[in-house]
Amino acid sequence: MKRIVAILFTTVTLFTASLFGAGKEIVIGCLQDISGPTSSLGKMVEAGAKWHIDEINAKGGVNGAKIKMITYDTKADVNEAINALTRAITSDKVCAIIGPPIANIVLAIAPISEQYNVPILHLAVDIRSEIKDDGTTYKNTFGMQPNNLQMGAIMGQYAIKNGFKTFGVMYNQSNAYAVSLLEPFTKAVTAAGGTVVKEVAYTANDKDYKTLLSPLVSAKVDAIYMPNYTQDLILITQQARGLGYEGALIAGLDAGPPFNTMLGEDCDKIYYINNVDDTEPKLKDMIKAVKEKAGIDATNKFFLGYDIAGILNQVLAETGPDPDKIHDAMLKVKDYDGLTGKITIDPANHMPTGLEMVMFTYKGTTPVMLERYSAK
Repeated sequence: MKRIVAILFTTVTLFTASLFGAGKEIVIGCLQDISGPTSSLGKMVEAGAKWHIDEINAKGGVNGAKIKMITYDTKADVNEAINALTRAITSDKVCAIIGPPIANIVLAIAPISEQYNVPILHLAVDIRSEIKDDGTTYKNTFGMQPNNLQMGAIMGQYAIKNGFKTFGVMYNQSNAYAVSLLEPFTKAVTAAGGTVVKEVAYTANDKDYKTLLSPLVSAKVDAIYMPNYTQDLILITQQARGLGYEGALIAGLDAGPPFNTMLGEDCDKIYYINNVDDTEPKLKDMIKAVKEKAGIDATNKFFLGYDIAGILNQVLAETGPDPDKIHDAMLKVKDYDGLTGKITIDPANHMPTGLEMVMFTYKGTTPVMLERYSAK
Protein backbone atom coordinates (compact mmCIF):
# COMPACT_ATOMS: atom_id res chain seq x y z
CA MET A 1 0.00 0.00 0.00
CA LYS A 2 2.80 2.36 0.97
CA ARG A 3 4.46 1.68 -2.40
CA ILE A 4 1.23 2.56 -4.25
CA VAL A 5 0.86 5.83 -2.31
CA ALA A 6 4.49 6.65 -3.04
CA ILE A 7 3.98 6.04 -6.75
CA LEU A 8 0.84 8.19 -6.78
CA PHE A 9 2.65 11.00 -4.91
CA THR A 10 5.55 10.87 -7.35
CA THR A 11 3.18 10.90 -10.33
CA VAL A 12 1.26 13.91 -8.99
CA THR A 13 4.50 15.74 -8.22
CA LEU A 14 5.89 15.14 -11.68
CA PHE A 15 2.60 16.16 -13.27
CA THR A 16 2.49 19.38 -11.23
CA ALA A 17 6.11 20.17 -11.99
CA SER A 18 5.49 19.66 -15.69
CA LEU A 19 2.34 21.76 -15.61
CA PHE A 20 4.05 24.72 -13.99
CA GLY A 21 7.40 24.42 -15.69
CA ALA A 22 9.51 23.53 -12.66
CA GLY A 23 13.05 24.71 -12.95
CA LYS A 24 12.00 27.36 -15.45
CA GLU A 25 10.88 30.93 -15.09
CA ILE A 26 7.47 32.50 -15.03
CA VAL A 27 7.80 35.88 -16.73
CA ILE A 28 5.60 38.78 -15.66
CA GLY A 29 5.73 42.44 -16.64
CA CYS A 30 5.82 45.54 -14.44
CA LEU A 31 4.58 48.57 -16.39
CA GLN A 32 5.47 51.66 -14.35
CA ASP A 33 6.43 55.30 -14.63
CA ILE A 34 10.05 54.84 -13.52
CA SER A 35 11.03 58.24 -14.91
CA GLY A 36 8.99 61.39 -15.38
CA PRO A 37 6.90 63.56 -13.05
CA THR A 38 5.10 60.65 -11.34
CA SER A 39 8.12 58.38 -10.97
CA SER A 40 7.93 58.48 -7.17
CA LEU A 41 4.70 56.47 -7.48
CA GLY A 42 5.86 53.96 -10.08
CA LYS A 43 9.19 53.26 -8.42
CA MET A 44 7.45 52.49 -5.15
CA VAL A 45 5.00 50.06 -6.79
CA GLU A 46 7.93 48.33 -8.50
CA ALA A 47 9.88 48.13 -5.22
CA GLY A 48 6.95 46.57 -3.36
CA ALA A 49 6.29 44.02 -6.09
CA LYS A 50 9.99 43.11 -6.31
CA TRP A 51 10.20 42.70 -2.55
CA HIS A 52 7.39 40.15 -2.57
CA ILE A 53 8.68 38.33 -5.63
CA ASP A 54 12.13 38.04 -4.02
CA GLU A 55 10.42 36.49 -0.99
CA ILE A 56 8.57 34.01 -3.21
CA ASN A 57 11.69 33.05 -5.16
CA ALA A 58 13.71 32.66 -1.96
CA LYS A 59 11.17 30.04 -0.88
CA GLY A 60 11.58 28.11 -4.12
CA GLY A 61 9.28 30.04 -6.43
CA VAL A 62 5.85 29.02 -7.67
CA ASN A 63 5.67 25.25 -7.68
CA GLY A 64 9.39 25.16 -8.43
CA ALA A 65 9.43 27.88 -11.07
CA LYS A 66 11.05 31.23 -10.24
CA ILE A 67 9.20 34.43 -11.10
CA LYS A 68 11.08 36.84 -13.38
CA MET A 69 9.69 40.37 -13.40
CA ILE A 70 10.63 42.66 -16.30
CA THR A 71 10.07 46.37 -15.67
CA TYR A 72 9.03 48.69 -18.50
CA ASP A 73 9.32 52.47 -18.03
CA THR A 74 6.25 54.32 -19.32
CA LYS A 75 7.98 57.67 -18.66
CA ALA A 76 4.48 58.85 -17.67
CA ASP A 77 3.65 58.96 -21.38
CA VAL A 78 0.70 57.07 -22.89
CA ASN A 79 2.48 56.30 -26.18
CA GLU A 80 5.51 54.93 -24.33
CA ALA A 81 3.13 52.84 -22.24
CA ILE A 82 1.29 51.44 -25.27
CA ASN A 83 4.57 50.49 -26.96
CA ALA A 84 5.88 48.91 -23.77
CA LEU A 85 2.67 46.94 -23.27
CA THR A 86 2.86 45.57 -26.81
CA ARG A 87 6.55 44.67 -26.39
CA ALA A 88 5.91 42.95 -23.08
CA ILE A 89 3.16 40.75 -24.47
CA THR A 90 4.31 40.04 -28.03
CA SER A 91 8.10 39.91 -27.60
CA ASP A 92 8.77 39.04 -23.97
CA LYS A 93 5.69 36.82 -23.65
CA VAL A 94 4.73 37.93 -20.16
CA CYS A 95 1.75 36.09 -18.70
CA ALA A 96 0.51 38.95 -16.49
CA ILE A 97 1.34 42.61 -15.90
CA ILE A 98 1.58 44.66 -12.72
CA GLY A 99 0.20 47.92 -14.04
CA PRO A 100 0.77 51.57 -13.22
CA PRO A 101 -1.00 53.83 -10.70
CA ILE A 102 -1.55 56.51 -13.37
CA ALA A 103 -5.14 56.84 -14.58
CA ASN A 104 -4.35 58.47 -17.93
CA ILE A 105 -2.08 55.57 -18.85
CA VAL A 106 -4.44 52.80 -17.75
CA LEU A 107 -7.30 54.46 -19.63
CA ALA A 108 -5.11 54.48 -22.76
CA ILE A 109 -4.04 50.83 -22.54
CA ALA A 110 -7.39 49.38 -21.43
CA PRO A 111 -8.95 49.32 -24.94
CA ILE A 112 -5.70 47.97 -26.44
CA SER A 113 -5.56 45.21 -23.86
CA GLU A 114 -8.75 43.81 -25.39
CA GLN A 115 -6.76 42.33 -28.29
CA TYR A 116 -4.48 40.40 -25.90
CA ASN A 117 -5.22 37.72 -23.33
CA VAL A 118 -2.91 39.06 -20.63
CA PRO A 119 -4.37 40.37 -17.34
CA ILE A 120 -3.21 43.81 -16.16
CA LEU A 121 -3.42 44.35 -12.40
CA HIS A 122 -3.20 48.14 -11.95
CA LEU A 123 -3.76 50.84 -9.34
CA ALA A 124 -5.63 53.56 -11.25
CA VAL A 125 -8.72 54.60 -9.29
CA ASP A 126 -10.80 55.84 -12.23
CA ILE A 127 -13.53 53.22 -12.68
CA ARG A 128 -13.42 53.78 -16.44
CA SER A 129 -10.23 51.70 -16.34
CA GLU A 130 -12.49 48.66 -15.86
CA ILE A 131 -15.91 49.74 -17.11
CA LYS A 132 -16.56 50.67 -20.74
CA ASP A 133 -19.09 53.30 -21.79
CA ASP A 134 -21.61 50.54 -22.51
CA GLY A 135 -21.35 49.24 -18.95
CA THR A 136 -19.42 46.07 -19.73
CA THR A 137 -15.94 45.36 -18.40
CA TYR A 138 -12.61 45.41 -20.19
CA LYS A 139 -11.65 41.76 -20.15
CA ASN A 140 -8.06 42.15 -18.99
CA THR A 141 -7.93 45.12 -16.60
CA PHE A 142 -8.28 44.62 -12.85
CA GLY A 143 -8.26 47.51 -10.35
CA MET A 144 -6.47 46.65 -7.14
CA GLN A 145 -7.51 49.44 -4.78
CA PRO A 146 -10.75 51.31 -3.94
CA ASN A 147 -12.04 53.45 -6.79
CA ASN A 148 -12.59 57.18 -7.18
CA LEU A 149 -16.23 57.04 -6.05
CA GLN A 150 -15.29 55.61 -2.65
CA MET A 151 -12.25 57.86 -2.14
CA GLY A 152 -13.95 61.11 -3.19
CA ALA A 153 -16.99 60.40 -1.01
CA ILE A 154 -14.85 59.61 2.05
CA MET A 155 -12.86 62.84 1.72
CA GLY A 156 -16.09 64.84 1.37
CA GLN A 157 -17.72 63.13 4.34
CA TYR A 158 -14.66 63.67 6.49
CA ALA A 159 -14.46 67.36 5.57
CA ILE A 160 -18.08 68.03 6.52
CA LYS A 161 -17.89 65.94 9.69
CA ASN A 162 -14.97 68.02 10.88
CA GLY A 163 -16.61 71.38 10.45
CA PHE A 164 -15.55 72.55 6.99
CA LYS A 165 -18.45 74.13 5.14
CA THR A 166 -17.08 76.11 2.19
CA PHE A 167 -14.68 74.74 -0.37
CA GLY A 168 -12.56 75.80 -3.29
CA VAL A 169 -11.47 73.17 -5.80
CA MET A 170 -8.26 73.19 -7.81
CA TYR A 171 -7.49 70.38 -10.21
CA ASN A 172 -5.49 69.34 -13.28
CA GLN A 173 -8.10 69.09 -16.02
CA SER A 174 -5.82 66.89 -18.15
CA ASN A 175 -5.41 64.34 -15.37
CA ALA A 176 -8.11 61.65 -15.35
CA TYR A 177 -7.32 60.80 -11.72
CA ALA A 178 -7.96 64.39 -10.58
CA VAL A 179 -11.08 64.78 -12.68
CA SER A 180 -12.51 61.46 -11.49
CA LEU A 181 -12.34 62.58 -7.85
CA LEU A 182 -14.25 65.84 -8.32
CA GLU A 183 -17.85 64.70 -8.65
CA PRO A 184 -17.93 62.21 -5.74
CA PHE A 185 -16.35 64.80 -3.41
CA THR A 186 -18.69 67.61 -4.49
CA LYS A 187 -21.69 65.30 -4.27
CA ALA A 188 -20.78 64.29 -0.71
CA VAL A 189 -20.21 67.81 0.61
CA THR A 190 -23.28 69.36 -1.03
CA ALA A 191 -25.49 66.50 0.14
CA ALA A 192 -24.37 67.28 3.69
CA GLY A 193 -24.98 71.04 3.42
CA GLY A 194 -21.52 72.19 2.29
CA THR A 195 -20.84 74.57 -0.60
CA VAL A 196 -18.26 74.46 -3.35
CA VAL A 197 -17.68 78.18 -3.84
CA LYS A 198 -15.43 78.00 -6.88
CA GLU A 199 -13.57 75.51 -9.07
CA VAL A 200 -10.38 76.37 -10.95
CA ALA A 201 -8.58 74.14 -13.42
CA TYR A 202 -5.08 74.04 -14.84
CA THR A 203 -3.24 71.91 -17.40
CA ALA A 204 -0.25 69.59 -17.16
CA ASN A 205 2.39 72.17 -18.12
CA ASP A 206 1.24 74.89 -15.70
CA LYS A 207 3.59 75.61 -12.79
CA ASP A 208 2.53 79.07 -11.63
CA TYR A 209 -0.80 78.68 -9.84
CA LYS A 210 -0.97 82.02 -7.99
CA THR A 211 -3.48 83.60 -10.37
CA LEU A 212 -5.78 80.60 -10.09
CA LEU A 213 -5.39 80.36 -6.34
CA SER A 214 -6.09 84.04 -5.66
CA PRO A 215 -9.90 83.90 -5.94
CA LEU A 216 -9.99 80.84 -3.67
CA VAL A 217 -7.86 82.62 -1.08
CA SER A 218 -9.92 85.80 -1.38
CA ALA A 219 -13.12 83.81 -0.87
CA LYS A 220 -11.74 82.63 2.48
CA VAL A 221 -12.97 79.09 1.91
CA ASP A 222 -12.60 76.68 4.81
CA ALA A 223 -10.70 74.20 2.66
CA ILE A 224 -9.20 73.83 -0.80
CA TYR A 225 -9.75 70.39 -2.34
CA MET A 226 -6.84 69.44 -4.61
CA PRO A 227 -6.95 65.80 -5.80
CA ASN A 228 -3.72 65.95 -7.83
CA TYR A 229 -0.36 64.17 -8.11
CA THR A 230 2.51 64.82 -5.72
CA GLN A 231 4.59 67.31 -7.73
CA ASP A 232 1.52 69.48 -8.38
CA LEU A 233 0.48 69.28 -4.72
CA ILE A 234 3.86 70.57 -3.61
CA LEU A 235 3.64 73.64 -5.85
CA ILE A 236 0.00 74.34 -5.00
CA THR A 237 0.68 74.08 -1.26
CA GLN A 238 3.74 76.33 -1.40
CA GLN A 239 1.98 78.94 -3.52
CA ALA A 240 -1.26 78.88 -1.50
CA ARG A 241 0.67 79.39 1.73
CA GLY A 242 2.73 82.05 -0.02
CA LEU A 243 -0.50 83.94 -0.75
CA GLY A 244 -1.37 83.82 2.92
CA TYR A 245 -3.97 81.04 2.81
CA GLU A 246 -4.12 79.42 6.25
CA GLY A 247 -7.12 77.14 5.74
CA ALA A 248 -7.19 73.39 5.21
CA LEU A 249 -5.88 71.61 2.12
CA ILE A 250 -7.54 68.30 1.29
CA ALA A 251 -5.82 65.92 -1.12
CA GLY A 252 -5.98 62.34 -2.32
CA LEU A 253 -3.44 59.53 -1.92
CA ASP A 254 -0.57 61.57 -3.26
CA ALA A 255 -0.32 63.93 -0.29
CA GLY A 256 0.77 60.92 1.72
CA PRO A 257 4.49 60.24 2.27
CA PRO A 258 6.86 61.06 0.58
CA PHE A 259 4.94 64.33 0.04
CA ASN A 260 5.85 65.42 3.59
CA THR A 261 9.58 65.11 2.99
CA MET A 262 9.44 66.50 -0.55
CA LEU A 263 7.51 69.65 0.49
CA GLY A 264 10.39 70.98 2.57
CA GLU A 265 8.21 72.61 5.23
CA ASP A 266 5.57 71.73 7.81
CA CYS A 267 2.42 70.08 6.48
CA ASP A 268 -0.06 71.20 9.17
CA LYS A 269 -3.71 71.49 8.06
CA ILE A 270 -3.11 69.18 5.11
CA TYR A 271 -5.49 66.20 5.01
CA TYR A 272 -5.20 63.14 2.80
CA ILE A 273 -6.64 59.69 2.30
CA ASN A 274 -4.51 56.57 2.47
CA ASN A 275 -4.82 52.84 1.85
CA VAL A 276 -3.18 51.85 5.11
CA ASP A 277 -2.39 52.95 8.64
CA ASP A 278 1.35 52.48 8.66
CA THR A 279 1.50 52.60 12.45
CA GLU A 280 0.07 49.05 12.52
CA PRO A 281 2.67 46.58 13.84
CA LYS A 282 2.94 44.45 10.69
CA LEU A 283 3.46 47.51 8.52
CA LYS A 284 5.96 49.05 10.94
CA ASP A 285 7.96 45.81 10.80
CA MET A 286 7.88 45.87 7.00
CA ILE A 287 8.90 49.54 6.85
CA LYS A 288 11.84 48.85 9.15
CA ALA A 289 12.98 45.83 7.15
CA VAL A 290 12.76 47.67 3.82
CA LYS A 291 14.69 50.62 5.20
CA GLU A 292 17.45 48.40 6.56
CA LYS A 293 17.79 46.23 3.45
CA ALA A 294 16.90 48.55 0.56
CA GLY A 295 17.46 51.97 2.11
CA ILE A 296 14.06 53.29 1.06
CA ASP A 297 11.02 54.50 3.00
CA ALA A 298 8.12 52.23 2.10
CA THR A 299 4.86 54.14 1.41
CA ASN A 300 1.36 53.11 0.40
CA LYS A 301 2.35 52.33 -3.21
CA PHE A 302 4.97 49.89 -1.89
CA PHE A 303 2.30 47.98 0.05
CA LEU A 304 -0.05 48.01 -2.94
CA GLY A 305 2.69 46.64 -5.21
CA TYR A 306 3.50 44.03 -2.58
CA ASP A 307 -0.13 42.89 -2.43
CA ILE A 308 -0.49 42.67 -6.22
CA ALA A 309 2.60 40.43 -6.40
CA GLY A 310 1.16 38.30 -3.59
CA ILE A 311 -2.16 37.86 -5.37
CA LEU A 312 -0.33 36.94 -8.57
CA ASN A 313 1.69 34.38 -6.64
CA GLN A 314 -1.51 32.83 -5.28
CA VAL A 315 -3.12 32.76 -8.72
CA LEU A 316 -0.03 31.41 -10.49
CA ALA A 317 0.18 28.57 -7.99
CA GLU A 318 -3.30 27.52 -9.15
CA THR A 319 -2.95 28.14 -12.86
CA GLY A 320 0.66 28.26 -13.94
CA PRO A 321 1.68 30.86 -16.56
CA ASP A 322 -1.46 30.53 -18.67
CA PRO A 323 -2.96 34.02 -19.21
CA ASP A 324 -6.48 32.71 -19.85
CA LYS A 325 -6.45 30.70 -16.63
CA ILE A 326 -4.90 33.63 -14.74
CA HIS A 327 -7.77 35.81 -15.94
CA ASP A 328 -10.37 33.30 -14.77
CA ALA A 329 -8.63 32.85 -11.41
CA MET A 330 -8.48 36.62 -10.87
CA LEU A 331 -12.27 36.73 -11.03
CA LYS A 332 -12.36 34.28 -8.10
CA VAL A 333 -9.88 36.01 -5.76
CA LYS A 334 -11.54 36.08 -2.34
CA ASP A 335 -10.37 37.26 1.08
CA TYR A 336 -6.72 37.57 0.09
CA ASP A 337 -5.12 38.76 3.33
CA GLY A 338 -2.83 41.55 2.15
CA LEU A 339 -1.05 44.45 3.81
CA THR A 340 -3.75 46.80 2.49
CA GLY A 341 -6.62 44.64 3.77
CA LYS A 342 -8.63 41.58 2.78
CA ILE A 343 -9.02 41.72 -0.99
CA THR A 344 -11.92 40.16 -2.87
CA ILE A 345 -12.38 40.84 -6.57
CA ASP A 346 -15.92 41.50 -7.73
CA PRO A 347 -16.25 39.65 -11.07
CA ALA A 348 -18.97 42.08 -12.13
CA ASN A 349 -16.62 45.08 -12.28
CA HIS A 350 -13.06 43.67 -11.82
CA MET A 351 -12.55 45.85 -8.73
CA PRO A 352 -11.88 44.95 -5.10
CA THR A 353 -14.55 44.92 -2.43
CA GLY A 354 -14.04 45.10 1.31
CA LEU A 355 -11.05 47.44 1.43
CA GLU A 356 -11.06 50.15 4.08
CA MET A 357 -9.52 53.62 3.69
CA VAL A 358 -7.94 55.88 6.30
CA MET A 359 -7.93 59.67 6.68
CA PHE A 360 -4.69 61.31 7.81
CA THR A 361 -3.28 64.73 8.57
CA TYR A 362 0.19 65.93 9.60
CA LYS A 363 1.63 67.38 12.74
CA GLY A 364 4.64 69.17 11.39
CA THR A 365 5.86 66.57 8.93
CA THR A 366 4.67 63.54 10.92
CA PRO A 367 1.57 61.69 9.60
CA VAL A 368 -1.27 61.46 12.14
CA MET A 369 -4.00 58.86 11.65
CA LEU A 370 -7.48 60.40 12.09
CA GLU A 371 -10.26 58.02 11.12
CA ARG A 372 -10.76 54.69 9.40
CA TYR A 373 -13.65 54.30 6.95
CA SER A 374 -15.27 51.01 6.06
CA ALA A 375 -15.56 49.91 2.46
CA LYS A 376 -18.81 51.00 0.84
